[in-house]
Parts: sequence; C-alpha cells; structure tokens
Amino acid sequence: MRTRERLPITVVSLRGTLETGTLACAERELRECLAHMPAALVIEGSELTVDPSAHPWLLGLAQSATRWPGTPVIVTGEHPDMPTDHALATCPSLDSALMVLKAQPFPERRQLMLPPDPTSCGLARALVSDACAEWGLRRPRRLAQLLISELVANGVMHAGTQLKVTVRKTGDDLELSVRDHGAARMPTDREMEDPHGFGLQLLAALSDDWGWSAAGRGTVVWTRLRGVP
Repeated sequence: MRTRERLPITVVSLRGTLETGTLACAERELRECLAHMPAALVIEGSELTVDPSAHPWLLGLAQSATRWPGTPVIVTGEHPDMPTDHALATCPSLDSALMVLKAQPFPERRQLMLPPDPTSCGLARALVSDACAEWGLRRPRRLAQLLISELVANGVMHAGTQLKVTVRKTGDDLELSVRDHGAARMPTDREMEDPHGFGLQLLAALSDDWGWSAAGRGTVVWTRLRGVP
C-alpha cells in the first residue's frame, strides 16, 4: 500500500489481493486517509484483485465515508463483479478517475493542533469564532463555540493525547471535529453523560448530525450544523 497524494484528492495504490486476511491492515490505512478529510479517495487498483469476501467491507467503508467526512470513493482498474452505488464507484484508470473528480469542491477549513489541556477549549472556541467571522457566519457562532468546547473537553478527559481541531464549511453546512491519537474507540456511555459537563449528549441535542469515526490511529468525533447563512 502506498499513499501517493493527500489533499485535495487522496490516491492510495493497492496491490495483491484484498480479502478477509488483509482487510484489517487496509482498513486502518484507508481510515487514516479519510481522517484527513480529502475531497475524494481514489484506490488505484490496476494491480489489485478484490476477492468477493471483501466486497461488503469495501462497500460499507465507502458508505460510511459519505456520512463522514463526506468523501466519495473510487476504485480504479478492472473489477467487473464489484458492487457499486452512490458511495462507491469504479473507473478503468487513475487518469479517468481524476478527470471525473477534477471539479470536486474542496471545503474551506481551518485547523489547529492542541495539547490535552483544559486551556485548549478556549483556543478551540477562538478558532471557531475566527473561522465564522472570516466566512461571514453569525447565527451559528455561539452554538458552534459551545459544541467545539465540549468536543475538546471530551478529548482532553478521555483520550489524553494531542488533539487536531478542524472547522469546515461545506456548502451550507458547518462541521466541527476533534481527532485524538489514542486507540480507535467508540464513545462510551460515560462520555455521553459526563458528570463534569454536558458530555456528548449535548451534541445529540443541539447539532443536526453527529458521530464518530475510527481514524486509523485515533478517533474523530464530529458534529454538523446545517443550513448556516
């Protein structure tokens, strides 16, 4: 496996056979690529054989990527039996895939690396405020600051690693995410109902959509506000 590009379009070259025994390694690396939130993920598979046992996994990966980070997945090469849908497509070559994707929009984003310290909540709020001001967004600013503060506080308390904070504007949506660099994990009930704050239940109550994703090395928790002016 070799990652040839990162942003705006990530190209990953896979060789050999993608089957039950190789899925774990492939998933870890592809999730890592998706954690960078590219405009599209191209799996260059001209020298790849995709065993039928890997079809459901690949389709599931692509479908989850459409929800977050909103990244379409294209596999290149000759794979006539591979199932495709709105999330997973195939192209005969890398050049043809890049031609299809050349007009793919790359959302505006602002990012900041923060230490696992309570003071990082204030720095994250400032990042959100600056981004909203730059993009001319007024209505969601205070709500977005509240949500990013909870996301960072959760990362500080439960991950204890360096945190990557991202603010993205995709069309009329404002998305906030925090990535930690610990073991990939699903948020627990304890995080949902944190006695020291509101916990992640606040995201479910106040955002239009939210979730989490394994990031290869770490976990991303994200929240989305729709229809921002």
